[in-house]
Amino acid sequence: MNEIKKHDEIILGAADDAAKVLREKGAKSFDVYVRWNSSISAEAKDKKLDAFEQAQSWGAGIRALLPDGRLGFSFAAGSIDAVREAASMAVENARNSEPDDSNNIPLPSVEAFPEITEYDEEVAEISADYATARAIELEEAAMSYDPRITKVRKASVSATSAGWVILNSEGLKAVSRGTWLSCGIMAVAEEEGDSQMGYGFDYSRRLSGMDYQAAGAEAGEKAVSLLKARKTPTGKFPVILENLVASEFLGTFASSFSGEFLVKGRSLLAGKTGEKIFSDAISIIDDGTLPGCISTRPFDDEGIASRRNILVQGGVFKGFLHNAYTAKRTGGASTGNAVRGGFRSAPGVGPANLYIEKGALNKDELISRVNNGLLVLEVLGMHTANPISGDFSVGIAGLWIENGRVAYPVREGAIAGNLISIFSGIDAVGSDLRFAGRLGAPSLLLKPISVSGS
Repeated sequence: MNEIKKHDEIILGAADDAAKVLREKGAKSFDVYVRWNSSISAEAKDKKLDAFEQAQSWGAGIRALLPDGRLGFSFAAGSIDAVREAASMAVENARNSEPDDSNNIPLPSVEAFPEITEYDEEVAEISADYATARAIELEEAAMSYDPRITKVRKASVSATSAGWVILNSEGLKAVSRGTWLSCGIMAVAEEEGDSQMGYGFDYSRRLSGMDYQAAGAEAGEKAVSLLKARKTPTGKFPVILENLVASEFLGTFASSFSGEFLVKGRSLLAGKTGEKIFSDAISIIDDGTLPGCISTRPFDDEGIASRRNILVQGGVFKGFLHNAYTAKRTGGASTGNAVRGGFRSAPGVGPANLYIEKGALNKDELISRVNNGLLVLEVLGMHTANPISGDFSVGIAGLWIENGRVAYPVREGAIAGNLISIFSGIDAVGSDLRFAGRLGAPSLLLKPISVSGS
């Protein structure tokens, strides 16, 4: 606990020192974001430690705004003197930038910050021995799932704790902490010359929330389920996107909700506020207050209170996510969605915890609705989808469904189309909502689409 208090004292002192320099240099307004991180990770192989890493860092990102709307940014890491120099450099960078009336440092939120404490002292104090033991447990869980699991390529456990402060010229001084714990594993199954891989993972903001046995079993189950896969049939069929696959599709579409993409003219949703663009079955939420999720926090990276934003309700598009800049540029208000990639970057716009609201049907009930069709467990090449046009073409692997039951595994198939057509063609929404990082989705049953295979 003393080490954590020391980190907090350092970042608070650095923020105060930076603010003093900024005022001396004549910045009209400014904000200072200071953050410390402490992390530990372990990888196991053959029931012993294979790799280990431990790191600590802290630094500050500083913005200075001049009276004519010119904004400068600078950052520094590791020392109070470097932070002071960065504060001075932020002002100098502002003098050399172009004026922009939309540049602003936001006033403190009128509403109080939500009472969120996603911090666990036990995660912050995880030892190397504990992380190693859990990585070995993860490996053993996968290897013991089925005799056809022959090896594990990577079994890793990571823990991170962090604290951050945002101080600005408008009277804000907000401080918070967080912890994160995660594990991931890739298992390999082999049978009669065929080899398949499966991935499993879990994460939690608290030590008690992790299930290493389930994550290992998940990797084993996925690998085994695809053994002896046949080529995917060709035709037009109903398709179920399993929850993690559905979240990948949502992730590709996520930038269209961003006010940053809107002002750059790159959002698929520009000019569509209030229009019905998706299936009636779809509602999409971004919620920075959702308990236990990876990006849950009391305030965003500009110090605006986190909140729940409804983006799509019953298929109708309700509005965009904004930080202070895009809100002023478009005549709106910040939605609490300023995000930084760390202290080395100025705040952009991004989701907190973006998800498709769950429905009433479990996965088996979705499968029972399909006569002949496909349950997609993996997509290949989702990164090639075009977030501006919405067009995509991806490889798929999964399970073929006949008469409402899983019949056999399939691979070497492909689906192509447009993201808006995918989300507007959803027939039913599952109840198995699951998050992978900032993105969450339940399984989705699509109306018949074209599938390319054998």
